[in-house]
Amino acid sequence: MKFKKQIVIEVIVGIFSFAVIAVLFALTTMLSEEVLFRQYTYLDVVFNSVNGLRVGDEVNARGVTVGKVKGIALAPDGVHIRVRLDQPLELREDYRIAVMAGSVLGGRFLQVEQGSPDAPVISLDQTLHGSEAAELLDSATRTVEDIRNALNDGVLADLKASMAEIRKITTNLAEGQGTLTRLLNDEQLYGEIQQIAANIRTISGAIADGEGTIGKLVMDDDIYAQVKAVAANLNDISARLANGEGTVGRLLSEDDQVYQDLAATIKEIRGIAESVGRGEGSVGKLLADEELYQQIQALVREGRAALDDLRETSPVTTFTSIFFGAF
Repeated sequence: MKFKKQIVIEVIVGIFSFAVIAVLFALTTMLSEEVLFRQYTYLDVVFNSVNGLRVGDEVNARGVTVGKVKGIALAPDGVHIRVRLDQPLELREDYRIAVMAGSVLGGRFLQVEQGSPDAPVISLDQTLHGSEAAELLDSATRTVEDIRNALNDGVLADLKASMAEIRKITTNLAEGQGTLTRLLNDEQLYGEIQQIAANIRTISGAIADGEGTIGKLVMDDDIYAQVKAVAANLNDISARLANGEGTVGRLLSEDDQVYQDLAATIKEIRGIAESVGRGEGSVGKLLADEELYQQIQALVREGRAALDDLRETSPVTTFTSIFFGAF
């Protein structure tokens, strides 16, 4: 009886122990996110530096978690990362694998870019090479350095000078100096500005009511139609000029025959004027020969004297003709 009781106790302890082991195994499997009897794909990726990547960090492709980092080993040729893929992934020759920052607060993940669709597919059994990713902290440091360099190059001095000028202007305004202060504090000027605004309001109201010349131009449909007709005529004239119609149009047209004829005529007139200026030809001699000019003057004086003599003798001749005509 005592022996049977001992056997029962041992069986109960065995069952309890087995249950505890089973529960521990299940919890271990759940915590490790391992699935029994599942086929995984493993990648071996080598980096120069992993920038704080840890075992258990996620592996992402196209924004989807596709695996975990299962191992990190330091080797002479770099840092080898053992990657477990939970689902099949096809990589091509222009693939890219990089360690990326999960957030500003920290954390890393492995980013996998599969490559372009037209590139050849590669085997996942070979050692893959990771790419160096720009660190957020490094980028921020470079940005701060650029800002510091810009400030040291004179921007800070210019900014200080500008702030000093602004301070000077505000001080003058507070003390009532300058034209702007008088504009702000002069009640009479404020009243004049109000009066100007009222006048402008009155003028705009008159224009809106069609009063005055401008109001009629704005509001009168007949005047608008006339202005529109004038504009149409101007458009027609400009079109005719562009087409080379009329005298002015022919002068402005691409066919410059009229222009060339006019230029030739002007050139000939200039030649004639130069010939006359040099005393060539009859007109030139008349204008340039001093002796001939004096002879012409003497001839004119003699002609004027002959006319005067003829005018004086004309009454005597007339009386003689009448007297002898009577006999």
